Amino acid sequence: MLLKVDPVDSFSGTFRVPSSKPETQRAILVGTLADGTTRVFNDLRCDETETMKNACRAIGAKITEHDDFLEIEGIGQSSPRIGRVIQSRGSGLVFRVVTALASAQPSPVVVTGDATLRNRVMEPLLQALRELGADIESIVGKDQAPVVNWGHRLKGGTCRLPGDISSQFITAILFAAPLAEGPVEIEVTGEVFSKSYIRQTLASLTEAGIKVSASEDMRHYQVEPSAYQAQDFTTREDYTSASYLLAAAALFPGRTVLTNVYGDSMQGEFAIVPILEQLGVSVTFDRATSTLTVDNPPGSMRGDFAVDVRDCPNIVPTLAALGAYVQGSLRVTGGRLTRFHKASRIEAMASELTRAGVDIEVLYEDGVCDGFVVRGAQTYPGGVTLSSWGDHRIFMSLFVAGLRMQSANRFSGFEDVRLSFPTFLEEFAKAGVLTTAVEEENVPAEAAA
Repeated sequence: MLLKVDPVDSFSGTFRVPSSKPETQRAILVGTLADGTTRVFNDLRCDETETMKNACRAIGAKITEHDDFLEIEGIGQSSPRIGRVIQSRGSGLVFRVVTALASAQPSPVVVTGDATLRNRVMEPLLQALRELGADIESIVGKDQAPVVNWGHRLKGGTCRLPGDISSQFITAILFAAPLAEGPVEIEVTGEVFSKSYIRQTLASLTEAGIKVSASEDMRHYQVEPSAYQAQDFTTREDYTSASYLLAAAALFPGRTVLTNVYGDSMQGEFAIVPILEQLGVSVTFDRATSTLTVDNPPGSMRGDFAVDVRDCPNIVPTLAALGAYVQGSLRVTGGRLTRFHKASRIEAMASELTRAGVDIEVLYEDGVCDGFVVRGAQTYPGGVTLSSWGDHRIFMSLFVAGLRMQSANRFSGFEDVRLSFPTFLEEFAKAGVLTTAVEEENVPAEAAA
């Protein structure tokens, strides 16, 4: 099925921002590895957090969902009681962390995932775990999922990881390192991207009593064998999810209010707030009521703007959608990591927006797709079918871009919002956005990319 989305003349109202997916996932991991009971308040419930919960249940945690919090009985100091096969579905974080945790226990474990995950880069993580004493073999022989971990435990020592592919490699080893027989050191080569996600991991570990340190440039980490301690966590808002609502608010003059927003965040994607302010949009936090108010005056988004997204890669598709309406240009660089996500996100957005008539050019650095420059217009004809490339963030960004076009567009992949923002369509319906599921037609070839 495709989703037909009618354009709107205005966008305003009150909308709820989902809770943070990465914060929820990290809290679930800490609760699983801790001795005692952990509670996670304001947790996000979506497909990818459900995948993390199921994986942690396979490790041995008891996880109970209450109306407003999760309750987790962890495994403590005992060896992870990991099931023989762990299903990661499409979650790179689940696969990478569970693969690392499986290295800290004595019996064989197979860690697998769906077709999208089996195409993602895993070799640097597997090699780093081998350097720490793990015995891991790729079943397909390409150092990709699925893998079998033969369970020779992590001995400790020093491993090396690249910093320009995925911060999840570092996060995975940081979570497993306290379970190793000796201290673990991580040396990161090259530039470190997505530092905010690593900071979130370090904060979670420190709160849980893990002895971990990081160099100022985040290229060296040391972890001592230590025990996870149960904690209570309160998850804050997710700024990647908020970016779609904020971008829609920036496309139309008026006032928009977002709830479940606290304003204190370690997330790199918080950058969407100062970016909107740079574009001339007013953003005001009210911490007493946990709200954010967007006032978009007529005449905003005019000029030539530049954004570096090294620490906020997940809003790259959102920025492409916004840029389509900048009266001038928006230049985005530092997004090379996105080529390793579910889809090559820069190329995906450029391809689909070009199909809709947007003037967007992919930028390369050292032969690598690193960003784009988009020269916007007031509106576009619409009436086209746009592919999500199998990536929920591409769908949500293209959805926003279509709101100011002249006629309805059709989109593939709308069901995938359940991965991180299950109430996406309901929230936009509050602003009068009409959507209709229609029979599928020929989807562009890029969908298979």
